[in-house]
Amino acid sequence: MRLLKTVLAITMIAAMPSAFAVDTVPAPAANVTASSDAAAAVPTAPLFLKPVFLRGVLGDQNVQVNIRPKEQVDEGLEGEYFIFGRSLKILLAGEMEGTTLFMEESENGTDISGQWDGKLNGDTLTGSWMSADGTVTKPFSLTVIPAETLQPVSHKKVSATAKK
Repeated sequence: MRLLKTVLAITMIAAMPSAFAVDTVPAPAANVTASSDAAAAVPTAPLFLKPVFLRGVLGDQNVQVNIRPKEQVDEGLEGEYFIFGRSLKILLAGEMEGTTLFMEESENGTDISGQWDGKLNGDTLTGSWMSADGTVTKPFSLTVIPAETLQPVSHKKVSATAKK
């Protein structure tokens, strides 16, 4: 434990801007690797450090989910989703801890209407959605849409097409 604290202290000092660096502190040994605990301390999966679009299913409904970091990245994630064929956008807010996602949704922007709990595995997010009152649960499976293949989709256009 003492060795880990020493390595972390040396690493933190070595990472300081040069104006604050202390010349007498030795550099960390070349064979020292970062602790897995330090990697686990990253609050948001790297995938969600920028806006991400995902498509998949919530229960038996096709959905598109947009997730992005909040303006202050350390405050978590936000976004929205829609069900294809419906015009309502449902707001999302929550956080990512390692590969685990926790988000609440709001249909009206004020009251919580549901909760998303999922796990990220590569570019796939799977888990369970639960209604605010806990009476309805649905599985979800979402896959990241690569930015280069993303084409604008208007849920209103899809809805209008579905009505024809």
